[in-house]
Amino acid sequence: MRQLIVTAILLSTTPVLALDAITYKGTLGRSDILVELTDPAEGMMTGRYSYMRVGGDIPLHNLDGIDSIELAEEAPCSEETCILDADGAVTEPPIGGLWLLNFSADGSQLSGTWAPADKPGKTLYVALTEIGRRTLPKGSILSPMGLADNAFTQIDGDGEPFTAATAPYDFAKMDVALTEGPVQTLDGSSFRFVSDPRSVFAFPRIVALADGSSTEAANRALAERHATINLAAFSCLNTAYSGFSYSGHGISMDGSSLGDFDGENIALGYLSPTVLGWTESGSTWCGGAHPNNHFNSFVIDVRTGKQLALGKVLKDWVATRKIGDYDAVVDQAAALEAPGQYVWAAGQSLIDYVLNNFAPSDAGFAQECGMEDLITTNLGLRFASGDKVVFTLEGLPHVIHACTEDLLTVSLSDIPDLLAPTASDYFPSLLE
Repeated sequence: MRQLIVTAILLSTTPVLALDAITYKGTLGRSDILVELTDPAEGMMTGRYSYMRVGGDIPLHNLDGIDSIELAEEAPCSEETCILDADGAVTEPPIGGLWLLNFSADGSQLSGTWAPADKPGKTLYVALTEIGRRTLPKGSILSPMGLADNAFTQIDGDGEPFTAATAPYDFAKMDVALTEGPVQTLDGSSFRFVSDPRSVFAFPRIVALADGSSTEAANRALAERHATINLAAFSCLNTAYSGFSYSGHGISMDGSSLGDFDGENIALGYLSPTVLGWTESGSTWCGGAHPNNHFNSFVIDVRTGKQLALGKVLKDWVATRKIGDYDAVVDQAAALEAPGQYVWAAGQSLIDYVLNNFAPSDAGFAQECGMEDLITTNLGLRFASGDKVVFTLEGLPHVIHACTEDLLTVSLSDIPDLLAPTASDYFPSLLE
């Protein structure tokens, strides 16, 4: 049996042209679960599943049942249970459970049993109902890792909306009761922080805007970003399984964690009926050469819920490259209308302004960091209460992340020569 299981796992890592992945919701015993399986009509199946109370995924591999769907569920790796080859890659992952499922007459439901691999005779009932499906991108790897990876890439990297249609499995995973913090106020608007009890960190939601306008678009964007960070945290839990690695390397042999995402710090710095800005900072790690030390600013248009093109506020904030086509000539007007498709940076006038006005509080620290060079290469900005702009350093490599700091805060009304003609569309106080 073990050899059959290993063979099935190896065969399931196959690139595909086009294939649907189907999401099911239901129960395993008394536990609420989600399951994503490749379409059984296309042959060899693979999948993943998650306990709703946990959030992390568990790999599922097809055992090529004849009259029923038979799946092998991986167990977490350990030094004792995972068999390695001479290069240190996992060749035989442990099996924790065996699934035996059958379709309902209309094909919308699956039911059957789950049995632990090491306890013959003990079974739990499984009942699943289809709630959605997605078409895997061309070239997707047919494996649990392939399913998880292309879903996260689509959500976090391709700019696709995070909805039940685009990512049914991962979207359904976010359907848990959130813990709500107290209502806070900022410049006439109100907000609160909420947290997913599984990932702990708190993320903002708008309660009401100062002018009474709709919060729907902005809160949808906040929920999508919250969910994206959640998925990154849950992916750290996945490192305990060989099936969530392409190469068989990098598996945690001593359990897994949230990768310190539960310590992520989110701060809301600006909120108006037109602009919302927040920062995300922390140090996260769930494998790799070094932790992700980060401090990043996010600014969205409250009315649309989309990324705000900062070039509509500061005229020399420019698009430098188009994502996915770095050799393309950049059309600045087109970039302003689709900011998420471009890489942005401060132009020379903004760099010169900060260089000429930055007064370091610690001259020795500024010299050691090479602050002037960092301002030239890594100048960022965000907005603060009172319609101010905060110039800061962002995106510093991990070695010099400690040099990250705010450089200069100035009222937008005091830098009219640096403002774009459309700045007052987002900061109406500039018209006063």
